[in-house]
Amino acid sequence: MNIKRPNRKTLMQFMMVILAIFIIRAYQQQDLTIGLVPSFSSQTLSGEVMSSNPLPDQGVLIHFWATWCPVCNLENDNIQAISKDYKVLNIAIQSGSDLEIQAHAEENNMQLDNIINDQSGSIAKLFGVKGTPSSFFVNTKGRIQFVEVGYVTTLGYRLRLWWAGL
Repeated sequence: MNIKRPNRKTLMQFMMVILAIFIIRAYQQQDLTIGLVPSFSSQTLSGEVMSSNPLPDQGVLIHFWATWCPVCNLENDNIQAISKDYKVLNIAIQSGSDLEIQAHAEENNMQLDNIINDQSGSIAKLFGVKGTPSSFFVNTKGRIQFVEVGYVTTLGYRLRLWWAGL
């Protein structure tokens, strides 16, 4: 069996794709809030009031998404799995009325008790969010420890939240 090694041109193309991904991610994350988490409280679709206050014993995930975002829909199961074990503020931006988001949530087996409709975009503006999905991992001292724009695996969420809870 003869295995052909990639040539120099193929390796350069691969490196250019990787570089482009890093540049795009850096651009998407350039205006995102870092440091202390902005303080806010808002009502969820189930009527519960949730706040950005940190928890003393575990990390908190503040996740921005949209109903029209295909990556957000792909990532939905990861967020639902994480929200069983961690405090998650699941903030829908530019996604319509409460009833429209509630219908989307029911269609996609999402729990309503942690979904906040940021219809005005005021919470997203506090965090500097311009793209979805965007995730902020808050540690026990109320500092944003990690920020991710784009798809994150369930394991990726768990590891970052575990680390933020130390």
